[in-house]
Amino acid sequence: MVASSLKDQSESLIPIEQVGIDLVPVAAIYGANASGKTNVVQALNYMCQAVASSHRNWQPDKPIPRPAFALDDSPHRPSSFEIEFVVSQVRYQYGFSLDDLKIQEEWLYAYPNGKKQRWYARVETPARKFVFGRNLLGDKNRTIEALTRTNSLYLSAAAQNNHELLLPIYNFFANDIRFSFGKGPALETSNMCSDDKQRAVLLRYLEAADLGIAGVRVEDMKLEAPLEKAMSAFISALREVTPQSEVTIPKLVQPLFQHRAIGESRIEFGQENESGGTMAYFSLLAPVLKALDRGGVLCVDELDASLHPLLALEIVRNFTEKKLNPQGAQLIFNTHDTNLLDSSLLRRDQVWFTEKDSSGSTHLYPLSDFRPRKDENLKRGYLQGRYGAIPFIDRDMLPQETSD
Repeated sequence: MVASSLKDQSESLIPIEQVGIDLVPVAAIYGANASGKTNVVQALNYMCQAVASSHRNWQPDKPIPRPAFALDDSPHRPSSFEIEFVVSQVRYQYGFSLDDLKIQEEWLYAYPNGKKQRWYARVETPARKFVFGRNLLGDKNRTIEALTRTNSLYLSAAAQNNHELLLPIYNFFANDIRFSFGKGPALETSNMCSDDKQRAVLLRYLEAADLGIAGVRVEDMKLEAPLEKAMSAFISALREVTPQSEVTIPKLVQPLFQHRAIGESRIEFGQENESGGTMAYFSLLAPVLKALDRGGVLCVDELDASLHPLLALEIVRNFTEKKLNPQGAQLIFNTHDTNLLDSSLLRRDQVWFTEKDSSGSTHLYPLSDFRPRKDENLKRGYLQGRYGAIPFIDRDMLPQETSD
């Protein structure tokens, strides 16, 4: 999400002065159904989960929980992940390669003042070898190496053992990248409603969206006895599997929405009586507002799911306007909503496409590869197939006649 040399909407860019680059606040991913848009988000989510949990939660004597490429004729082929990111004005490059049994490789490089430093590199095949750079200070490096299992990441183990230099890197993956897959209940936003100040902010966004909501409150969710018993049994079993982690039964609350009725009265509805679009917007508010308040990266799968195009547009604008996004948060999302392909909203280097090749592999590429003109109608060009990433509908495959 590094900005190109384009001059469009330069006021929305996030400057990283010590690195000498600008970041774009938004990246939109387009593509046909089943082209791999969700897989892009899920791959980053898996990487974050591996860093956060591999040392603590992956079992020593079990295979690595790995979503291998399902169409590969060699399903045991390693999977590799790598990203570049900025923490405290320093650029880093981190990645790893793993199969079902072990972490085959892991590496971390830093670029302070633009100069590459190897902090550590790890190879497990055919024999274990760790190399630590002189800039990774501290006397814990070799101790943590001895504690790192072949099926867990060194970065994960280092964080659990309070490695001071690596904790900020770990926290970036564990806390600063958030995900919204939009298919679960609105628990995160509902929990925000338990706080008076946060509820007031949420209500302003709900009222501004013209959803007819004049108030919102939450109440404890009462589980039916069989469900409560099943949840208790599940938590007990989880504690046996991961005794070192703290597992508790979460407090569940449900939102109640107040609508203005005739006169001054208000009618209260539960979420089951609200539209799918209202609940999709409500569910997104918590991750969106937390990102805008704290910074970091928010990844949203299917931003436009059940949302009116104007609501999706407003969410994107929250990230592109600096007065609403003072912490420089970034939004990555996939969508089919071509109304967002507007050069007055998104720069040409903020639009990406996914397309599958003949082997079923997904390729991610930017709109800027096509060098579109500044005033080009991006929506029309995309729907006409000028940039690829659209479905090819073979009408010859369809029935030509219908029988009575």
